[in-house]
Amino acid sequence: MRRFLKVLWFCFKLFSFFLLSVLLIVVGADVYTNAISSGYCHKNTADCRQGDVGLVLGCSKRFSRSKPSLYFEGRMNAAAELWKTGKLSCIIVSGDNREIYYNEPRDMKEALIKLGVPAEKIVCDYAGLRTYDSVVRAQRVFGAQKITIISQAYHVKRAVATARHLNIDAEGYCAARIPFNRPTLLRQFMRERAARVAMVFDLLVGAEPHHMGNQVALPL
Repeated sequence: MRRFLKVLWFCFKLFSFFLLSVLLIVVGADVYTNAISSGYCHKNTADCRQGDVGLVLGCSKRFSRSKPSLYFEGRMNAAAELWKTGKLSCIIVSGDNREIYYNEPRDMKEALIKLGVPAEKIVCDYAGLRTYDSVVRAQRVFGAQKITIISQAYHVKRAVATARHLNIDAEGYCAARIPFNRPTLLRQFMRERAARVAMVFDLLVGAEPHHMGNQVALPL
């Protein structure tokens, strides 16, 4: 019995150490993301720089077949607002295009054109499979030197932190907050914490985008 209790106590300490380690990693990634992006993420167009290349991060345009995505609509409205206030020189729409019937950049471009952004000022990045890829490709493939990243606030912070860690001159513009219920917000919170840990890992190992390809000139 005593031996069993010792083993049980050892397992408890090991499990506690594991949980504490995970917690420290998650908190550390969160603190780093907020610290490095602090002061560079804006909610008002007046605070954004003029002449930047806009980088809109992709997502599905629908929650379901019958329900449009509020994330998508918020990002498109934010990008169009920046364009109409004269803050952007052009816009990169970066997202996933791995399936024949799923094309985030195409959907974003079509939405922005409907909102008044000239088609010739929108460039599609079809290899923005992850936020990390979109940020790196904006500079190395499209040659953008000053970037304003457009997405929801939690996402913008991670993208800006990624960019600034890589010495990319980036700021962010936050789309309007989405009034979700508590369970949805909790799931979003948990996913974002995991994404920030993954971001820190990518930065530490010097990860490369899944695809690079030839350079593409921007319509500046």
